[in-house]
Amino acid sequence: MNERVKKLTEEARRLTPEEQAELLDALTAMVHADDHEIDPALLEECERRWQAYRRGEMKSYSWEEVKAELRKL
Repeated sequence: MNERVKKLTEEARRLTPEEQAELLDALTAMVHADDHEIDPALLEECERRWQAYRRGEMKSYSWEEVKAELRKL
């Protein structure tokens, strides 16, 4: 990591969590600005799963639960 990036990282650590999230969104958008469109089939699957979750047909899991399950593999 070069000095400029280190300085920016230090400054980012002093931001509130909300500001850090906004900064992350902005940086992600810049990095992925030239990405291709998302596959329509993937969008359809995401929507299907979201609707199933909203109807109570699909359970959500915390990151801790997911990590614990992955450690078992």
